[in-house]
Amino acid sequence: MDGCGGDGRRPRAVFMAFGTHGDVFPIAVCSSSLSLALAAAFANDQQQYTVVFITHSAHQSLSTHLAVSKVRYMPVASPPALASEQLDNISYDSVQSNAGPESFSRRKEIIQTEHRKACLASVEEVFGNDPSIHSDFIVINFFALEGCHLAELFQVKCIIAAPYFLPYSAPSSFERQFKQSFPLLYKYFQEAPPNTVCWTDITHWMWALFMESWGLWRNDCLNLSPIPYTDPVTNLPLWHVRAESPLLLYGFSKEIVERPGYWPSSAHICGFWFLPMAWQFSCDKCRELFSGDFNSSFEGILCANHAGLEDFLMGSSYLSLPIFIGLSSIGSVVTVELNDFYNV
Repeated sequence: MDGCGGDGRRPRAVFMAFGTHGDVFPIAVCSSSLSLALAAAFANDQQQYTVVFITHSAHQSLSTHLAVSKVRYMPVASPPALASEQLDNISYDSVQSNAGPESFSRRKEIIQTEHRKACLASVEEVFGNDPSIHSDFIVINFFALEGCHLAELFQVKCIIAAPYFLPYSAPSSFERQFKQSFPLLYKYFQEAPPNTVCWTDITHWMWALFMESWGLWRNDCLNLSPIPYTDPVTNLPLWHVRAESPLLLYGFSKEIVERPGYWPSSAHICGFWFLPMAWQFSCDKCRELFSGDFNSSFEGILCANHAGLEDFLMGSSYLSLPIFIGLSSIGSVVTVELNDFYNV
């Protein structure tokens, strides 16, 4: 990475991650680690990186941890996940409490619009009207695809960081419909030179960038072409421009998932991004105990919630059975009998 711009401003690294704790916290760890590493690398340089982390305000607890490594926390008001019973608690001005029997999908659409507006405002605040420099970049997770379009708008590099394997795939009809709707763009990706965006990138994860809702936002709010990699006037592929394939970093071990040969060359398995122990507690008392703060005013006794968990894990009554912890729908595809496990 090459220092600061000609105007002497600091290069900027924007991390944008949305979703629940498991989606967001590993990316926050990356931003914190990178900030510390960059600070050490440029210790004698007056122009160090500005590192920013954009996520839901529900993850406010991250702000304290990020501040230690001089990462600026920028919250947006959208919820990490949305269920119909949560709508009454949403505070966006556009979602009126007297809106009547508005459908869940419609109100969800309003929240999505406000969310994207907040994302644009946050990134605009970071980059402003300054010209981008080569060292600027945006890192996103798969729930923050807004960042990919915003990287195009501000002409900065986009990197994708995922703490787990891509949880969804393109619809089975995607390639057929894409080829039918955009035959020249399909050819553009099929004939891509090495290390540039190609059809393998599209089918692996970038297909989601071509959904209709993104096209409306790109055209109406970002003044970009509705379809990525096309000219906004002619709607033809940018034959004279070949963008580099976005770097895709997976935060798990190759011992868990081997890298298949059909993945795009830009995809890399980097090992797990473990959270520091101090980040893993929701209460100050237990965090101080496990971080080794022996000067703490607490008495060395875990809170009721964590004490109960410790008792469960350390108790003898369950030692004869393995423990199955279900955090997702993976339980529906487990091939062993769950009766052989103690379920949490």
